[in-house]
Amino acid sequence: MERRLAAIVGAEVVGYSRLMGEDEVGTLAILSRMRKERIEPLIAEHRGRVVKLMGDGILAEFASAVDAVNCAIAWQKPSIDEDLRFRIGVNLGDVIIEDGDIYGHGVNVAARLEEIAEPGGICISGNVFEQIDGPVDHVFVDLGEHRAKNISKPVRVYGDFERAKEAWSDEKARPLFDISEEKNEPITRGCLCGEIRYRVNEPSIDTNYCHCRMCQKFSGAPVVAATAFPRKAVVITQGNPKYFQVTREHAAFYKSSLIAERGFCPNCGSSLLYRPLVQRWSDWIVIFTASLDNPENFGPGWHLGVESQMPWLTIQDDLARIHCKDSPGLVAAWASVGLKAK
Repeated sequence: MERRLAAIVGAEVVGYSRLMGEDEVGTLAILSRMRKERIEPLIAEHRGRVVKLMGDGILAEFASAVDAVNCAIAWQKPSIDEDLRFRIGVNLGDVIIEDGDIYGHGVNVAARLEEIAEPGGICISGNVFEQIDGPVDHVFVDLGEHRAKNISKPVRVYGDFERAKEAWSDEKARPLFDISEEKNEPITRGCLCGEIRYRVNEPSIDTNYCHCRMCQKFSGAPVVAATAFPRKAVVITQGNPKYFQVTREHAAFYKSSLIAERGFCPNCGSSLLYRPLVQRWSDWIVIFTASLDNPENFGPGWHLGVESQMPWLTIQDDLARIHCKDSPGLVAAWASVGLKAK
C-alpha cells in the first residue's frame, strides 16, 4: 500500500441537480467544455493531476500546497459560464494510492471543506494556510474551527476574503423595530446614566466584533460589538453630540486617530459612538452595540482586529476573523491619510 503527502483539491458544481433538471443536455455540455478547455489545462499548468471526475465533481492532486491553492484561485476567476460555479476545498494530508485513485482522511477533509465553501469560493484547511501564507498573493481569513461530518477532530478553516465578506454581509441588516405588545417601536439606545439618548430610523448595515487595541482601550474590554448604521438614520433625542473641542454640549467626541473619532457621555463615561473622519466612510456611523435597548437582536457576523485578540480570550464561534491589515476598507482609509493599517 503506497502512501504519500499530497495537497488535495476537491470541487463540485453549485446547484448541479437544479441545473440538470432545467437543462440536462446544456449543463453537461457546458461542464464538459469547461473541464477540457479550462479546468484540466489549469490543473496541468499548476503541476497537478486529475484523479477522477465524479459527475458534478472533480478531485485533483498536487505535490505542493502553493500550486494547489494558486490553481484553485485561477479556477474561480469569472468565466463566460456564469451559471456554472464551483465550490472548492483544499487540504494537505496523507493519502493512500491505489490504481491511480487516492483515499484517506486527507481526501475526506478536502470534501468537507468543499461543502463549507461559498458558491464561487475556496475553503482551505489550517495546515494548507500555514504553507501558503506569504507565497500566495491572496487574502484568506480565519473562519474558525468547524466540526465536519465523519471527521473526528474539528478542522481549522480559512476562506478567501471576498467570498467571506459577501457571506457575512448578506442579510445582516438587523430589525429596525423592537416588538412590544404587538406594536412596532423604533430602536432606541443611550448611555448608562441616561444623559444621552438616540433612536435609529433605518436598518443596520453590519455588526461585528472588534479586538483592536483602540477599541480595547476606549471600552476597557478585551472586545467590543459594534453596529454600523447610515449616518442620517441616527437621531439624537436627548443630549447633543459634539466634536471634542466644544465643551458646553452634552456628548463628547475624542479624536482617537486620523481616520475616526469616538463619542462618549462625559457624565458617566459610556462608550457610545465611532464616527469616521475620512471621505470614503462619510455616510455611516458605528454605535457600540451594547448601548442598544435591544442588543440581543444585533448579533455580530465577524471578528475584526484579531491580531490584538487577548491570549486568554478564546473564540469558539466559526465566524470570519480578519486582521486589520487584511481589511480593504481599513487599508484604504489609512492610506487616505498617508499611513498603513496596523
